[in-house]
Amino acid sequence: MVSEPKTPFGLEPNLAAGLAYLLGIVGGLIMLLGGGTNRFVKWAAAQSITLWATYFIAWIAIDIVDMVLGVAHLWMLWPIMGIVSMILGILALVSWLYTSITAFQGKEVRLPVIADLTEKFFASQLT
Repeated sequence: MVSEPKTPFGLEPNLAAGLAYLLGIVGGLIMLLGGGTNRFVKWAAAQSITLWATYFIAWIAIDIVDMVLGVAHLWMLWPIMGIVSMILGILALVSWLYTSITAFQGKEVRLPVIADLTEKFFASQLT
């Protein structure tokens, strides 16, 4: 008798993966550290952490560039940074909705760039 890989807290795999995406970094950490061995859930949790950590780092970088532009008296470039910030926010929202919905449907999601970073940073947890 072959047993199926365990999921955190005994949840169905699609529910655990969906919650990992839906709850962002916190959900990813809970599902990754929740004791499960299910590869689908671990991937969703790790990719959720990577997605939101990357978003926060990019958001901080944009704010730093904004401050530098202000100090350098280059206020005329602030509208461009506003557009960049808005695009980043829209990408984050679309990614969050897409990953959450597809994970609840039981489908694995591999976001461009984010999937590569996830494999790099979480290689030991995903084996």
